Amino acid sequence: MRLTVPVIARVHGTPIGVGCNFALASDLIVASEDAQFGQVFIKIGLMPDGGSTFFLPHLVGYQKAFELTALGDIISAREAERIGFVNRVVPAPDLDETVDLLARRLIEAPNIALKNIKAALNQNLQRDLAAALEFEAVGQDACFHSPDFIEGIEAFIEKRRPVFNQSRSSRAQAAQ
Repeated sequence: MRLTVPVIARVHGTPIGVGCNFALASDLIVASEDAQFGQVFIKIGLMPDGGSTFFLPHLVGYQKAFELTALGDIISAREAERIGFVNRVVPAPDLDETVDLLARRLIEAPNIALKNIKAALNQNLQRDLAAALEFEAVGQDACFHSPDFIEGIEAFIEKRRPVFNQSRSSRAQAAQ
Protein backbone atom coordinates (compact mmCIF):
# COMPACT_ATOMS: atom_id res chain seq x y z
CA MET A 1 0.00 0.00 0.00
CA ARG A 2 2.91 2.35 0.61
CA LEU A 3 4.39 1.83 -2.84
CA THR A 4 3.69 4.79 -5.07
CA VAL A 5 3.28 2.53 -8.11
CA PRO A 6 0.35 0.18 -8.69
CA VAL A 7 0.70 -3.49 -7.75
CA ILE A 8 -1.06 -6.13 -9.82
CA ALA A 9 -1.60 -9.59 -8.34
CA ARG A 10 -1.49 -12.28 -11.03
CA VAL A 11 -3.23 -15.29 -9.49
CA HIS A 12 -3.13 -18.82 -10.82
CA GLY A 13 -3.67 -21.69 -8.42
CA THR A 14 -5.06 -21.61 -4.91
CA PRO A 15 -3.70 -18.92 -2.62
CA ILE A 16 -5.01 -19.61 0.86
CA GLY A 17 -4.29 -17.92 4.15
CA VAL A 18 -1.43 -15.44 3.97
CA GLY A 19 -0.95 -16.15 0.25
CA CYS A 20 -4.49 -14.93 -0.29
CA ASN A 21 -3.76 -11.86 1.82
CA PHE A 22 -0.81 -10.88 -0.37
CA ALA A 23 -3.26 -10.67 -3.25
CA LEU A 24 -5.72 -8.66 -1.13
CA ALA A 25 -3.02 -6.05 -0.49
CA SER A 26 -2.65 -5.44 -4.25
CA ASP A 27 -4.24 -2.64 -6.23
CA LEU A 28 -5.61 -4.96 -8.92
CA ILE A 29 -6.20 -8.71 -8.77
CA VAL A 30 -6.37 -10.68 -12.01
CA ALA A 31 -7.08 -14.39 -11.66
CA SER A 32 -7.25 -17.34 -13.99
CA GLU A 33 -10.58 -19.15 -14.18
CA ASP A 34 -9.18 -22.09 -12.26
CA ALA A 35 -7.88 -20.00 -9.35
CA GLN A 36 -9.46 -20.41 -5.93
CA PHE A 37 -9.16 -18.31 -2.79
CA GLY A 38 -9.52 -19.13 0.88
CA GLN A 39 -9.19 -17.79 4.38
CA VAL A 40 -8.70 -21.18 6.03
CA PHE A 41 -7.10 -20.10 9.31
CA ILE A 42 -10.16 -21.23 11.28
CA LYS A 43 -9.58 -24.83 10.15
CA ILE A 44 -6.43 -25.03 12.26
CA GLY A 45 -7.71 -22.98 15.18
CA LEU A 46 -6.31 -19.61 14.13
CA MET A 47 -7.75 -16.25 13.25
CA PRO A 48 -6.88 -14.50 9.99
CA ASP A 49 -3.79 -12.33 9.88
CA GLY A 50 -1.65 -10.69 7.24
CA GLY A 51 -4.11 -7.82 6.96
CA SER A 52 -7.13 -9.84 5.87
CA THR A 53 -9.34 -8.57 8.69
CA PHE A 54 -8.59 -5.10 7.36
CA PHE A 55 -8.80 -5.70 3.59
CA LEU A 56 -11.71 -8.14 3.34
CA PRO A 57 -14.46 -6.02 4.96
CA HIS A 58 -13.43 -3.08 2.76
CA LEU A 59 -13.69 -5.23 -0.36
CA VAL A 60 -16.67 -7.48 0.29
CA GLY A 61 -18.49 -6.05 3.32
CA TYR A 62 -18.58 -7.25 6.92
CA GLN A 63 -21.02 -10.16 6.53
CA LYS A 64 -19.22 -11.74 3.57
CA ALA A 65 -15.84 -11.16 5.25
CA PHE A 66 -17.16 -12.86 8.38
CA GLU A 67 -18.50 -15.78 6.34
CA LEU A 68 -15.21 -16.25 4.47
CA THR A 69 -13.06 -16.11 7.61
CA ALA A 70 -15.35 -17.88 10.11
CA LEU A 71 -16.26 -20.79 7.81
CA GLY A 72 -12.95 -21.06 5.98
CA ASP A 73 -14.51 -22.09 2.68
CA ILE A 74 -12.46 -21.95 -0.49
CA ILE A 75 -14.18 -19.97 -3.25
CA SER A 76 -13.78 -20.01 -7.00
CA ALA A 77 -12.29 -17.15 -8.98
CA ARG A 78 -15.72 -16.41 -10.48
CA GLU A 79 -17.27 -16.16 -7.00
CA ALA A 80 -14.36 -13.96 -5.89
CA GLU A 81 -15.02 -11.68 -8.86
CA ARG A 82 -18.77 -11.63 -8.18
CA ILE A 83 -18.30 -10.45 -4.58
CA GLY A 84 -15.68 -7.81 -5.44
CA PHE A 85 -12.65 -9.70 -4.16
CA VAL A 86 -11.06 -9.96 -7.63
CA ASN A 87 -11.03 -7.39 -10.43
CA ARG A 88 -10.93 -9.75 -13.41
CA VAL A 89 -11.10 -13.45 -14.18
CA VAL A 90 -9.72 -14.70 -17.46
CA PRO A 91 -9.01 -18.06 -19.08
CA ALA A 92 -5.66 -19.44 -17.85
CA PRO A 93 -3.98 -19.10 -21.28
CA ASP A 94 -4.89 -15.37 -21.31
CA LEU A 95 -3.66 -14.56 -17.79
CA ASP A 96 -0.17 -13.32 -18.65
CA GLU A 97 -1.37 -11.28 -21.62
CA THR A 98 -4.14 -9.67 -19.58
CA VAL A 99 -1.79 -8.73 -16.75
CA ASP A 100 0.79 -7.43 -19.26
CA LEU A 101 -1.85 -5.25 -20.96
CA LEU A 102 -3.00 -3.80 -17.63
CA ALA A 103 0.59 -3.16 -16.57
CA ARG A 104 1.32 -1.47 -19.88
CA ARG A 105 -1.72 0.79 -19.50
CA LEU A 106 -0.60 1.75 -16.00
CA ILE A 107 2.98 2.35 -17.15
CA GLU A 108 1.69 4.64 -19.90
CA ALA A 109 -0.58 6.58 -17.52
CA PRO A 110 0.60 9.94 -16.15
CA ASN A 111 2.81 8.96 -13.20
CA ILE A 112 1.94 11.88 -10.94
CA ALA A 113 -1.80 11.40 -11.47
CA LEU A 114 -1.54 7.65 -10.85
CA LYS A 115 0.58 8.18 -7.75
CA ASN A 116 -1.95 10.68 -6.38
CA ILE A 117 -4.93 8.47 -7.23
CA LYS A 118 -3.39 5.60 -5.30
CA ALA A 119 -2.44 7.84 -2.37
CA ALA A 120 -5.91 9.39 -2.21
CA LEU A 121 -7.71 6.03 -2.31
CA ASN A 122 -5.41 4.56 0.34
CA GLN A 123 -5.27 7.61 2.61
CA ASN A 124 -8.06 6.62 4.96
CA LEU A 125 -7.40 2.91 4.68
CA GLN A 126 -3.77 3.22 5.74
CA ARG A 127 -4.68 5.05 8.91
CA ASP A 128 -6.44 1.95 10.19
CA LEU A 129 -4.15 -0.75 8.76
CA ALA A 130 -1.53 -0.46 11.52
CA ALA A 131 -4.19 -0.87 14.20
CA ALA A 132 -5.70 -3.86 12.36
CA LEU A 133 -2.30 -5.54 12.05
CA GLU A 134 -1.57 -5.00 15.75
CA PHE A 135 -4.96 -6.41 16.76
CA GLU A 136 -4.40 -9.42 14.49
CA ALA A 137 -0.96 -10.04 16.03
CA VAL A 138 -2.34 -10.04 19.59
CA GLY A 139 -5.29 -12.25 18.65
CA GLN A 140 -3.15 -14.62 16.61
CA ASP A 141 -0.71 -14.99 19.53
CA ALA A 142 -3.61 -16.08 21.74
CA CYS A 143 -4.68 -18.57 19.05
CA PHE A 144 -1.14 -19.97 18.71
CA HIS A 145 -1.16 -20.79 22.41
CA SER A 146 -4.57 -22.46 22.43
CA PRO A 147 -5.46 -26.15 22.56
CA ASP A 148 -7.53 -25.62 19.42
CA PHE A 149 -4.44 -24.68 17.41
CA ILE A 150 -2.65 -27.82 18.58
CA GLU A 151 -5.72 -29.87 17.64
CA GLY A 152 -5.93 -28.11 14.26
CA ILE A 153 -2.32 -28.90 13.43
CA GLU A 154 -2.58 -32.51 14.67
CA ALA A 155 -5.74 -33.06 12.64
CA PHE A 156 -4.11 -31.56 9.55
CA ILE A 157 -1.07 -33.82 9.89
CA GLU A 158 -3.28 -36.86 10.59
CA LYS A 159 -5.60 -35.93 7.67
CA ARG A 160 -8.74 -35.92 9.80
CA ARG A 161 -11.37 -33.39 10.79
CA PRO A 162 -10.36 -31.40 13.86
CA VAL A 163 -12.47 -31.51 17.00
CA PHE A 164 -12.28 -28.05 18.54
CA ASN A 165 -13.42 -26.73 21.93
CA GLN A 166 -12.54 -29.89 23.82
CA SER A 167 -9.71 -30.67 26.17
CA ARG A 168 -7.02 -33.13 25.06
CA SER A 169 -8.32 -35.75 27.48
CA SER A 170 -11.90 -35.34 26.14
CA ARG A 171 -10.62 -35.82 22.58
CA ALA A 172 -8.63 -38.89 23.60
CA GLN A 173 -11.71 -40.41 25.30
CA ALA A 174 -13.88 -39.66 22.25
CA ALA A 175 -11.34 -41.36 19.98
CA GLN A 176 -11.46 -44.61 22.02
